[in-house]
Amino acid sequence: MGDDSEWMKLPTDEKVQHKVWKARLAGYEEACKLFGSITNEKSPEFNKYAGLMKKFVTDTNAVAQEKALDAVIAFMENANVAGRVCQDIIQGVITKCFNASKQKTKEKGIEIVMLYIEMEKQDIVQECLIEGLGNKQPKIVIVTIQALRMALRDFGNKIMPIKPLVPKLPKLLEDRDKNVREEAKLLIIEMYRWIKQAIKPQMTNFNPIQVAELEAEFEKIGNEKPQQQRFLRSQQDLKAKMEEQAIAGGGGDEGEDEAEDEVDAYELLSAVDILAMLPKDFYDKIEAKKWQERKEALEALEKLASNPKLEGGDYGQLVRALQKVISKDTNVMLVALGGKCLAGIAIGLRKKFTPYGVSTVQCILEKFKEKKQMVVVALRDCIDAAFPCITLDAVQEDIVAALDNKNPSIKAETASFLARCFAKSTMSTLPKKLLKLFCTSLMKTVSDTALEVREASFQALGTAMKVVSEKHMMPFLVDVDNIKMQKIKECCDSAVLLNMKGEPRSGQAASKPADNQPKPVQRPATAAPSAAKGSSSRPSTAPSGGKSKASSGAPKKAAAKGKGAKKGPTGGDKQEITEAVLSDEAVDEKAEELFTADVLKQLVSANWKERLEGIQRVTDIVKEKSKEELKTQVVVRTVAKKPGLKDNNFQVLKCKMDLLAHLGKNTVFTKVSAGYVLSDLVDKIADVKNGSAVQEALSCISEACSLEFVGKEVITMAFEQKNPKVQSESLNWLSTAIKEFGLKVNVKLLIENIKKSFAHTNPVVRSAGIGLCGVIFMYMGQNFRIMFDNEKPALLKELDAEIEKVKGEKPPAPVRGLAAGGDAEDEEDDADQDDKDDDKIDDSLPRTDISERITPELVDEMADKNWKIRKEALEKVEAILKEAPFVAPSLGPLPEALKLRLNDNNKILIGTTLGICSSLGTKLGPHCKVHIKVMGPAIISCFGDSKPNLRASAVSTLNVWMEICNLIPLVEQETFSDALKLENPNLRQELLGWLSEKLPNHKPLPPEFKLCIPHLLSCLEDRNGEVRKKAQDAIVPFMIHTGYDSVFRACSKLKPASKDQIMAIIEKAKANLPAKPVKAKKGGPAKAASAPVVTDDFEDDVKAPSRPLSTASSEGATESKPETKTKTVRGKAKTAAPAASKKKKTEEDTSPPMNLTVPKEKRFKDEKSLKVLKWNFIQLTGEYVEQLTLQMEKNFSKGMMDMMFNVDFKQHTKAIEILIKSLDTLTDETVGNLDLLLKWFTVRFLDTNPSMLNKALEYLRKVFTMLVDMDFSLHEYEACSFIPYLIIKVGDAKDNVRKDVRGIIKILYKLYPVSKMFTFLMDGIKSKNAKQRMECIEELGNLIESYGLSVCQPSPNVALKNITGQIGDRDNGVRNAALNAAVQAYMVVGENQFYKLTGNLNDKDQSLLDERIKRSLKNKPAPKAKEEERPKTAPTQPQRSASQTQIQRPTTALPKSASSTSMKKTFLPEFEYQKTEMEMPKLYQYDLDELFKPLEMPKINRARDPSPMTRVSPADASATIGVVIAQITSTDVLTCIQALAQIDELLKDEEHARLLGGHVDQLMLHISMQFRMTLSTHMNNEDVPKEDVVRLYRCLLGTLLALTQNPFLATKTSKEILKDLFNSLITLLLDQRLSLLNDGPQVVRSVNVMIVKLMEKSDYTNTMCALIKSLQDCVATETFSPKFSELVMKCIWKMIKMIPEIINDLAVDRILLETHLFLRNFPTSTWKSRPSDLPLRTIKTVIHTLAMLKGAKILGQLNLIDASENSEVKMFLQKSLKKDPNARNEMNGTSDDTDSVKSHQKPKKLNKSTHDMLAEIFKKIGSKENTIEGLNNLYDFKKKHPEADLDPFLKMSSQYFQNYIERGLKNIEREREGKVLSQTESMGYGPTVPSAISAPSASSDDGLDVNFYLNKLRTIRAKCGLENTDPSKQENVISKKEDKPEKSEKIAPEEKNETVEICVKPVLSSSENRENNPQASSVTQAPSADVSELKQRLERIKKLAKS
Repeated sequence: MGDDSEWMKLPTDEKVQHKVWKARLAGYEEACKLFGSITNEKSPEFNKYAGLMKKFVTDTNAVAQEKALDAVIAFMENANVAGRVCQDIIQGVITKCFNASKQKTKEKGIEIVMLYIEMEKQDIVQECLIEGLGNKQPKIVIVTIQALRMALRDFGNKIMPIKPLVPKLPKLLEDRDKNVREEAKLLIIEMYRWIKQAIKPQMTNFNPIQVAELEAEFEKIGNEKPQQQRFLRSQQDLKAKMEEQAIAGGGGDEGEDEAEDEVDAYELLSAVDILAMLPKDFYDKIEAKKWQERKEALEALEKLASNPKLEGGDYGQLVRALQKVISKDTNVMLVALGGKCLAGIAIGLRKKFTPYGVSTVQCILEKFKEKKQMVVVALRDCIDAAFPCITLDAVQEDIVAALDNKNPSIKAETASFLARCFAKSTMSTLPKKLLKLFCTSLMKTVSDTALEVREASFQALGTAMKVVSEKHMMPFLVDVDNIKMQKIKECCDSAVLLNMKGEPRSGQAASKPADNQPKPVQRPATAAPSAAKGSSSRPSTAPSGGKSKASSGAPKKAAAKGKGAKKGPTGGDKQEITEAVLSDEAVDEKAEELFTADVLKQLVSANWKERLEGIQRVTDIVKEKSKEELKTQVVVRTVAKKPGLKDNNFQVLKCKMDLLAHLGKNTVFTKVSAGYVLSDLVDKIADVKNGSAVQEALSCISEACSLEFVGKEVITMAFEQKNPKVQSESLNWLSTAIKEFGLKVNVKLLIENIKKSFAHTNPVVRSAGIGLCGVIFMYMGQNFRIMFDNEKPALLKELDAEIEKVKGEKPPAPVRGLAAGGDAEDEEDDADQDDKDDDKIDDSLPRTDISERITPELVDEMADKNWKIRKEALEKVEAILKEAPFVAPSLGPLPEALKLRLNDNNKILIGTTLGICSSLGTKLGPHCKVHIKVMGPAIISCFGDSKPNLRASAVSTLNVWMEICNLIPLVEQETFSDALKLENPNLRQELLGWLSEKLPNHKPLPPEFKLCIPHLLSCLEDRNGEVRKKAQDAIVPFMIHTGYDSVFRACSKLKPASKDQIMAIIEKAKANLPAKPVKAKKGGPAKAASAPVVTDDFEDDVKAPSRPLSTASSEGATESKPETKTKTVRGKAKTAAPAASKKKKTEEDTSPPMNLTVPKEKRFKDEKSLKVLKWNFIQLTGEYVEQLTLQMEKNFSKGMMDMMFNVDFKQHTKAIEILIKSLDTLTDETVGNLDLLLKWFTVRFLDTNPSMLNKALEYLRKVFTMLVDMDFSLHEYEACSFIPYLIIKVGDAKDNVRKDVRGIIKILYKLYPVSKMFTFLMDGIKSKNAKQRMECIEELGNLIESYGLSVCQPSPNVALKNITGQIGDRDNGVRNAALNAAVQAYMVVGENQFYKLTGNLNDKDQSLLDERIKRSLKNKPAPKAKEEERPKTAPTQPQRSASQTQIQRPTTALPKSASSTSMKKTFLPEFEYQKTEMEMPKLYQYDLDELFKPLEMPKINRARDPSPMTRVSPADASATIGVVIAQITSTDVLTCIQALAQIDELLKDEEHARLLGGHVDQLMLHISMQFRMTLSTHMNNEDVPKEDVVRLYRCLLGTLLALTQNPFLATKTSKEILKDLFNSLITLLLDQRLSLLNDGPQVVRSVNVMIVKLMEKSDYTNTMCALIKSLQDCVATETFSPKFSELVMKCIWKMIKMIPEIINDLAVDRILLETHLFLRNFPTSTWKSRPSDLPLRTIKTVIHTLAMLKGAKILGQLNLIDASENSEVKMFLQKSLKKDPNARNEMNGTSDDTDSVKSHQKPKKLNKSTHDMLAEIFKKIGSKENTIEGLNNLYDFKKKHPEADLDPFLKMSSQYFQNYIERGLKNIEREREGKVLSQTESMGYGPTVPSAISAPSASSDDGLDVNFYLNKLRTIRAKCGLENTDPSKQENVISKKEDKPEKSEKIAPEEKNETVEICVKPVLSSSENRENNPQASSVTQAPSADVSELKQRLERIKKLAKS
């Protein structure tokens, strides 16, 4: 008992989770009672248990489980949140209840399933049940099938669709368990009850015995018509309605209507993709020479084509192949077989066969000449199968030609085919034009000599006569004699007309009216609105018995109307509710039963007080009675007894009016009852005191009896009186009622009385009549005004003035009557409502039938050859239309005649016809829909006319028709795709432009619209620029209806040359695609927000904000007050209820506020794919809040959600405090849910409570600071959903809020790219809030000051124009902020550039700006731009060669402001140098020999403060680097150079350069992109100076070179980026335009150097893989030139030569993988057909080299290659290793030591002391004063350590340096041997020693020596390309020719002396050739030159330096 006492004290929600089953049992009982006692279905109490429901149904104890199911049922019946846990509960029921031992448990489980279906969760239920069919336990499967069968039985196949179940049936019927099989049979029988014969095609795969059993059961069912037994919650009114019909005997009709909506068996079938199943050799076999092979292919296809339903696809090739067999194969058996296959494909594809239908008919008509009956039968079947996909119009010419053929077989079969086509045609599909054409041809064939031709022709004519009637047929049979006419009539009598299914139409005719009647039982989803609209707007709580009783006399026809009935103007069923008229005695008798005699006596008393008391007592009695107990007629007639409603006492009369109003709202108030009071009410409508009460009573009666009835009676009675006030007030009441009810009156009947009011002498009546016209005009438009054209001008003037007041206004939404009771959000109901309104207008307008005036003679005149006669005929048509203001839908042959004239050769007649069509569209009104299919295509064809005025007229005409119709009929008949198919530029551009306007707001279009996509894509490549522009504009409207996927799939079929370009356009358009709207209710904004919401807190939260963005309503706030009060009481009662408090505290302690159940990446993916709404709103609506709630509830605890979405701001504050605490404890969760939190805070920004807002800003500041410390970067979706709303808040009225927001924005600069923040701030200055504009402009100014103009987006030009545009703002703060920001920009770029960017300002703004700039310059002078383009510091890398120094560093091209002051201060601050200004000295005259004397570099003191970079946080650095790198790809040359300069500053400092570690790939990629952009854009742009292009190239190459010189960064470049970079550089080398520019050859040489440096300094593996991949791309496509491929191969050869040195650094397995991919795509066998196999030999050389160096071990490095056994790489490796004896021995397990040493001897590795010694020696050689000493030490070292490997030290230096060391060592060797050296040679300083090698050293003299400047001149000469040496000898770029691989697989021996350049050598000018002495590089010869010539050269150098 102790244990029991423990759990008995627990609260209910803890009991149900207890371990003890008794505790759970007690908990379930308590929960069941609790759920039943809660009246509010949105109570938070339900949310507490929602997550526990699955545990309820899966309880392990049988007793407890049964009680748990009761609790679940109670939960489902009462909780609004039950739908959220549907899937969990159903899955639990299936797994734990369906296999229970207790039958009661199973039944309750099935009941839960049924209840969820009633809750409209049928999709989830069916999905779970279908999953349950796959359960391994037969018991579960059996009950699951039972549940499915019962659901189908009770709800029908509309709610529980059968199609998903069909694929599961065969498996169930083959189950091992007998019970499963039996239940499956019962399920199939139930399916048959609902869909009848449609299930039988699915039984072909069943066991024959089972099929026989099922057939027997089907026979028992017979024609039984099932009816829906259970109803959805939205169908409860429909349920009551069906019960009424059953009582009235009308249920049978309803069931009949439903049963006859047959299911097409084709829809239940699964489509088969036969294209994928075709044999691989099908197309080869079908064209084989042997007929047996062709037969084999066709037989295989016949089996596939026999599938009844085929998957759509591109069948073009297959159909063409079959048509070729039919038309050209000589074997008749194969022809027949091909016909069968083609027929099968046509039947299986149905409408999808349309593209091939016409060509198929043409093919078969020609083949009808075959005489073999077998072939003819097959061809007949084939052509009949193709006919449903086409129209006779499409093949009319082919049929006429076939009827004129000489072959009688062709004529006979064609006529027979025509007869069969006619049998399936109707009068609309067989127009007069076609009939005339075919009859003309058939009239010839009826006289043919061949009997079969004559018979077939008679049959065709007879069938046509039956279709169109003899009357319409006889004009074409004038010349037929009596005998033939008799034959035709006989055929007409015997002809059987068929529907498109091939069934006789007679059976269909009887059921057609029933089919036309919509059936509400079959539309469960819309049944609720149907029922609601069919009833009055009385409260739904009213009992339904009265309704049943009142409708007992309703006729069956009205009951069968279903949805159509609700759309009637009077409410359908409601107008039919009648009752018998009671006799006076019966009324008195029932009145005495209802009221006492005293009351009745009081009612007729002469004393008004007694009458008042009596009527009050009557009112009380009536209100106490229920609907069923009250007989309205008795009450009404009792009240109407004398004095009745003519009572003279206004108080008594007021009570009677209130009573009538109550009766009208709350009882069954019939027209019979209304008839007793309407006359008296009309009399009193003008009563001074009770007039308003009378009008309210009339409105209430109108709700019960329809406004049409009451309005007609009131107006009629009013105008029967002479009292003008009654008439005016009646008209005024009707005006008000129409606004409240909608146009639910018959306007045609009102017209007469309205005209009476116009003629009235009393102006008040006239005014009332005119006012009523204004109201009706809002609904009917100009058509209503036309009815009064015959009135007097003075009256028309008043009427027009009234109409002008309401013109453009939309009619108000109905608030009373049927519309108020309905659910107006259903789209289909909206469409039906539109149709209803159109019908109402149609009924109200007098229409003229002009069909009789469109005589055959007039039609013939319209088609006459003489254009004047055609013109006269058109004028007659115009006159006919002018006489008829409104035209009836019957137009006779006029539409077809007009269609022909729209294609007239005479342009004037086309214009006239278009005018007629426009007028006809206006006069037809809604009846345009009947003729749009005929007129629409003809009007669209006029879009292609060459005359602009005709095209404009055609567009205008089509707009007139589209105002009433929609695009769906035109799409269904493929009008648009056919039009776009024509390559007419005028038609395409007009049609695309027109569609772009119409499509965005159009309702969804049929799937046929996707046929337009290929033509739209072809328009994107049209030669006409206007067509391309219109096509681009049309992409987004098209994708709204077709979806992105359809367009993407169409793009995949394009040619490769077009695909990339069009895909870029499509992807760009995709970003502009609007999000799919969430369906929202239209019953008002507050209702829309709250309707789909789960909890009250959530609902109230939407209503809370008071800002304009909110959709709050006062009603919603009022409704939420009582609940808020209740919560407050609970909060105060904590001390009184310690147990509850303890429970709450426990919940808070144990449940973390948030988790990571759904990662934010999933949400980002959903938002990217448009599965959810983008968080981008102008006005916050319920959809956004609902979406946010659904996303957050998965990752946030229930308590947290309650607080965050509470109406009380204190709860919001509490939630934020919890979030602040979570920053330390739940860091990962905070980051993982950051996007949701930011969205929630944007909602909170709309609140006005200051304390909560301050707390929110505090949290945001803390969380962003935490993210900065974590080096976090905001995701694009996180930023876009938060920053715009934060910027809105920067304009808050409170200073402290603005201050906090500014602080948060400052932090955001570290989390999000500043350039993108700039864009958001730019958007902020568009606000109407002056404070917001001011703050945003101030921030923009700060950004410009910190980052320079590189931060400006989208460009500095646009940004500065927008900023300076604010100078003229009315607000002083905005003006000052704009001026300050403009000054900052001025300081950065200087005066000239600034005014170029800002453009022209008005005088006032310009003067303000000039004054502010002058004032600012006094305090801070503007920075001066550098005039020199020279490095800030001399290059310090010892390994940089002379030719490398010629590559211009980006900093040298920048003004100071761009390179330093424009950098972000916290990231790349101004480096403070103590600069030594160096001025160019005067040139002294020296002896020329002195130029070659050794120079000593002076020491230059360039002391500087330590860079503050160390103080910068990594987050700042990373964010700013990203911004700078992004500027590299700018289209503005200056912006790009500025960005490169900033990167270059970083690279100068080793420590700072490491900050680029994570951005190397990004930097390399942007440089590569800028190379391509410069090559393709700037080089072709004449506006860009070519000097700037060269300057940009130099800066790019300089940055790239500096990057490669940094070992830490150089190796971080990935393979793909290297490949892209190599491609860009090689493309640049091949550009011949570059060599024609000034300094262009020097750039070419620099690119050469750069390619070599990339190969030497980058990761060797990535480099080799990139080059191989690039070579593979060259081979794969012909877009690369042969020269490009050759240069790529030369790069690979260079790498091959490096392999022996770098073999230990290579990832051989990755290189082998790349070679494998190359050989797999281009096997050796395919190279025989290629002109050159050099790429193949190059790849094999790579493999061979690796094999020789690695030996047999290389075979173990094939692990990355899939199926390496079959790889060519492995075979080639084995072949290479076999030729190497060492490798062969190694493979055999032995080795030859001697050979191994010889072939693979490696240098000895140096120990640490030796390595340090060697490093010291090379250091001495690098310093100028110790060069000789270093060389001597190196010579001694080599003597002492001959085995030492010097390559690691030499390969890091340039070739010049290596040559210099080699010569120096040789000189020392000769010197020690006694040889004398020349001074120049001994000193070692010649052209081979560049200045870059010798860095300033501490031992240099402090004084400035003249030799320093001489040396500097030499450096300038080298940089400017004036070095007096042969360029080819400056540096060996890829100086030594890489040996091309031999044709054999061996490596050719190296030829060291042979040289090949990777690129074309730069072409020197003739003057340079004269100056360049080939022997100048020799150190043994001094150059001889004239001194005067040297002076000229030095002057030229100085000029170049200054430029």
